[in-house]
Amino acid sequence: MIRTPTMKELQSFLVTAQQLNFTAAAQVLNLTQGAVSRQISSLESRLNVRLFNRHARGLALTQKGAEFLPLVENALNQLHRAVDQITNEKQQIKLKVPSCITSWLLPRLMTFQQQYPDIDVELTSAIKHSINFAREPFDAAICYGQPPKQKDLTSYLLFEELLAPVCSPALLAAHECPLQAEEMRAFTWLHATPQKSDWSLWLSQLDSHDAMPGRTGQAIQLSEQNQHFATLDLAVSAAIQGFGIAIGDITLARPDLDAGRLVMPNPNSVASGNGYYLIRPKNLQTASLDLLFDWLQHTESPH
Repeated sequence: MIRTPTMKELQSFLVTAQQLNFTAAAQVLNLTQGAVSRQISSLESRLNVRLFNRHARGLALTQKGAEFLPLVENALNQLHRAVDQITNEKQQIKLKVPSCITSWLLPRLMTFQQQYPDIDVELTSAIKHSINFAREPFDAAICYGQPPKQKDLTSYLLFEELLAPVCSPALLAAHECPLQAEEMRAFTWLHATPQKSDWSLWLSQLDSHDAMPGRTGQAIQLSEQNQHFATLDLAVSAAIQGFGIAIGDITLARPDLDAGRLVMPNPNSVASGNGYYLIRPKNLQTASLDLLFDWLQHTESPH
């Protein structure tokens, strides 16, 4: 019968697998190199499995070690979440979201916290739109793109992405709207991706007759004046400040459109085929998380 590994052995394995060097792992764990090496040897002996190949220049995970790593990461993260839930006076939810959705999310979170003061939602925003619950200490996430295919995840569609050009009303003070796509080429176009994919998608799906009367069947060219940003929210922020025209999601831009900080110089919108999904591990079931998911799916913004 295989005895269950100790926490020290599992933690030593996790850090060593991340560092692939006993000396570096020892520094992270605040142990001696020999102590880390002994923990790994003890774990391999306990499991009767070689987890690392030792080389002169460092370590490499064996196939079994590579299979074991995500299982250990997931188990330790679940244990840490369980400890947090039991030891904290408040019920805590750690939520990761893309930075571009924070303006949509914050009003809903504020009303949720008012309704459920005993539930503390710790919000982390990131540029990356993906999540790995085995390696990241989050209970749930909002991700952009397609619904996840992993069988161990549960996902809910918050809203589909609908793209349209947006800009400051001051930028169009001397122009009569709506502007045709060709007319908008006189302005700087603001891009959230180096590939200019949002603008290209919007142009490609426009009805050519409506977009460019008299030039049906001819492709509309991108503007010669372009500015690139790392994220969608930065591109839209630049649009609000009057630096050009961005392609933004109508749902995310709605507060700024309603407040008059943004306008749509052309009324055409295009579904990108992507969406914003609320995601959680299937094996993480808590009443507080159920409440938050139901709130975000069904509660309108208070503004």
